[in-house]
Amino acid sequence: MHNLVLSVVSLLAVSLSLSSAVAETAAVVAARTQAAIDKGNAPTWWAPKLPEEIQRDVEGKGKQLADRLDLKHESKTQETAALVSQHFARVWAWHQEVDKELDAAWDAWDAARGGGGGQKDELKALTIMTEQIDPIYAQFTPQIQGLLIALKEQIGEEKTTRLLDIITRSPGAERTFNAYVGMVPEMTDEEKEILWNRMAQAREDSLAAWTDGRIIKIFKKYKIRNEFSIDYFGYDYRKRYTEWAKGQR
Repeated sequence: MHNLVLSVVSLLAVSLSLSSAVAETAAVVAARTQAAIDKGNAPTWWAPKLPEEIQRDVEGKGKQLADRLDLKHESKTQETAALVSQHFARVWAWHQEVDKELDAAWDAWDAARGGGGGQKDELKALTIMTEQIDPIYAQFTPQIQGLLIALKEQIGEEKTTRLLDIITRSPGAERTFNAYVGMVPEMTDEEKEILWNRMAQAREDSLAAWTDGRIIKIFKKYKIRNEFSIDYFGYDYRKRYTEWAKGQR
């Protein structure tokens, strides 16, 4: 058990150092994209030309999501629907450009985590996540942040959060966080805040996903970090999860 704790601590220490080293790369990617947009040199996915079927899809998605917010004012509903439709049009167009690279990175991440029966190497998976996956998604960060700013101005923070929760209902940020608290109710407020901030970030990052499957993937990479943190806090995540899961049956 002592060796396991040391391994977890070592992995977390490497995680922090890698994150610090590579987070700048992801930040540079996001900043470069934003700078290009600001200078009028936006990437092609910023003004997408969609196939008719996809155009109908994103327009329908925007209207459906806006209607679920029960905004009371038709003009706000229409403007929100337009923002959401434009967003998902850009999501689709961006994925047409990056999916080959992104799919390869996710496949490598899965393989490192033991997918397909291979040997699990969480440190390798972490490296792939921070050095490959995160910088790719950083390309889309300006769109996500721009959408969130526009939505908060249009409908307020509460309704914006509600919209994100609808889009990411599975796995769900609050539901996942509440499960952690159920597993380890004695966590300190500071420990809970660490876990919650990751779930909130996963919820935002998931706005870059075109499919539900990718939303689950994005949440998973943050959930793994939380699992390591729970171990690092000294609570033995696997044991707590097993006990909590029995109580859910």
